[in-house]
Amino acid sequence: MIQNNAKINDTLSKEIRKANETRGMWYYQLVKAAGRYGLDEEAYARSAIRKLGNLYRKNYPDTDSISQFMGAFMNDQTIKQFHAELVSMTDEEAIVHFHYCPMCGAWTKLTEDEKEIGLICDCAMDVDRGVFDLYDHIGFKLERAIGMGDGVCELHFVKK
Repeated sequence: MIQNNAKINDTLSKEIRKANETRGMWYYQLVKAAGRYGLDEEAYARSAIRKLGNLYRKNYPDTDSISQFMGAFMNDQTIKQFHAELVSMTDEEAIVHFHYCPMCGAWTKLTEDEKEIGLICDCAMDVDRGVFDLYDHIGFKLERAIGMGDGVCELHFVKK
């Protein structure tokens, strides 16, 4: 069962959450529309979402340093919208836990099918994979995800 409860509820966090819920609904509708048009839902959505990640790359520093990247990534907005926690960081790797996902919050309002939510969640993570397609020396891996029934989203950032 998916457990996903917002605990930070100041006005700014609620507004950021609403924007990310909307983004989650876009991802959901993109995957579902592909199926209605006879396209491979997963392949079609993943390609489009990953390209969006390529565009998002410009929002992050041009660096090979895990700590410099994390300095930009772990900003107030990320911390508040995902209840993000930097679990550990070395020169070679950083691990971040998201304790809440506003996109998953939107998906649970659209469907009760946890397998479908897991697919949409993994497709949505292609935004992050798309960002890291364009980093030569920093990689990204999703180890656990709220949308797949885990207690947190666990993001690993590693030196390539």
